[in-house]
Amino acid sequence: MAVEYQMEAILLAVRDWSAADRVVTLFSREYGIVVAMAYDARKPKSKLGGCLQPFIKLNMLMTSGKGMDVVKQCEVNTSFREIREDLTRLAYANFIAELTTGLWPERQSEAAAYDMLSAIFHLLAVRNPRIAALAGAWQLMALAGFQPEYRECTQCGRALVLPASFTYNAGGATCSQCSSPDSIPFTQEDKEFLDKLLSLNLNAPGSFVITSRILVNAEKILYGFVRHQLERPLKSLEFIKQISLLD
Repeated sequence: MAVEYQMEAILLAVRDWSAADRVVTLFSREYGIVVAMAYDARKPKSKLGGCLQPFIKLNMLMTSGKGMDVVKQCEVNTSFREIREDLTRLAYANFIAELTTGLWPERQSEAAAYDMLSAIFHLLAVRNPRIAALAGAWQLMALAGFQPEYRECTQCGRALVLPASFTYNAGGATCSQCSSPDSIPFTQEDKEFLDKLLSLNLNAPGSFVITSRILVNAEKILYGFVRHQLERPLKSLEFIKQISLLD
C-alpha cells in the first residue's frame, strides 16, 4: 500500500528516464539518500520540471510503495541559483554530491550530514568554491568516519615530525622512514591548513588567506584520499580537472 510522506531534501542528481520521466537522487534529514521517480517531469507543462534541478533544496510530498518512491509535489525552499549559473561552482557542487552518495547508503537517517550538506551548498553559492569544497569534503569524510591521521605516523605510530609525507593507502601522514614512493609532501603549512579546513565553521567561516601552493597540495591530498577510501574514481573530479584547464 502506497504511503504519502513529506520531507525537506537537497536534490543531488537528476537523470532522464524514458521519454517523459526523471529519476532523482535526494538527501534528506529524516531518510538520508532517497532515489525516486518523477513521472512526467520532462513534459513541458509538468509542475515538477521547474524545481527538479540539481542542488536545489526542496519541500517535497512523496509516495512510497513496493518499488521506487515517487515524487508527487515539490516546491523550492532554497534555489542555490548561483551554483548552477557558474561552471566552476557547478563542478565543485557535483563533487560534493558524488562524494555524499559514496559515503552514505540509501535510506539511512543522517541529520548531521544533511545539515552539513546544506551549509556546504550555502557556502559554495557565495564563497570561493575551491576552498568551500575542500572544507566541506573533509568534514563530510570525517563525519562518515574517514578522518585522516596526521599527528602520528600511520605506519610506525611515532609522533609526526614535519615536513613528512601523506600516503593515501596508509590513511594519512607518514614519517620520512615509512613514506612510500607514491607519497606526497606534507609540511607544517599543509597541516595547519588541514586543521583549519576540518575545524572551519561552515555557517560562519570568516576570511583567511592561503597560498596557491598550499591550496593545490591540499586538493591533491583530498582527491587522492577520497579515491582511496571510496575505492573508485569519481567522475566529478575529471570535470573539475577539465574546468581548471579553461582558467
